[in-house]
Amino acid sequence: MRKITREIVNAFQNSRSLRIGNSRTNGESLWLFDNKIAEIRRDGLWVSNGGWDSKTTKERLNGLSGVNIVQRRGVWLLNERVWDGRWVNVDAWNDGIEYVTQQSTEEVANEPEFDITSEWMEEGYSRPVYTVFHTLEHSSIALAEAKLNGEGIPTRRMESDTNGVYRPNYFIIVHPHDVARANQIINN
Repeated sequence: MRKITREIVNAFQNSRSLRIGNSRTNGESLWLFDNKIAEIRRDGLWVSNGGWDSKTTKERLNGLSGVNIVQRRGVWLLNERVWDGRWVNVDAWNDGIEYVTQQSTEEVANEPEFDITSEWMEEGYSRPVYTVFHTLEHSSIALAEAKLNGEGIPTRRMESDTNGVYRPNYFIIVHPHDVARANQIINN
């Protein structure tokens, strides 16, 4: 591993800001040539090739704990699985879930809001307008998300607020323009 990779990754993984040559980190994200390639989110380490399957990108990512990228016959393998470079949560990826979400937090912040209404009312709960999947089991939501995200449909999770009185309902909501296609994917 090159010295620049060791130093920039060390700063990133220790939540420190650093800029060295073509790489920089603010302690939360890691960039190579102004392309974000890693990000620490609430649910763990996320990686992307930033649209470049270069040797330098591979080296920087390989410097991260829990990341092992090799190239065989022109195809990148992330932790022994074929990977196309899109954003993945490394832990979820290792558990066999390909795309929990494909977007960085910056990309999501610039998108229109999802409908997030769900209140408990006397006649029952209101289902969010753009719901394409509903369950009472939290554990089953990740598979439905992975299925939609694998088809390029961004999703958000939502949980109904029951104040501990009722069992919560879990929803996957999508953008209004993705509802019809998402319903077809989920129902097939």
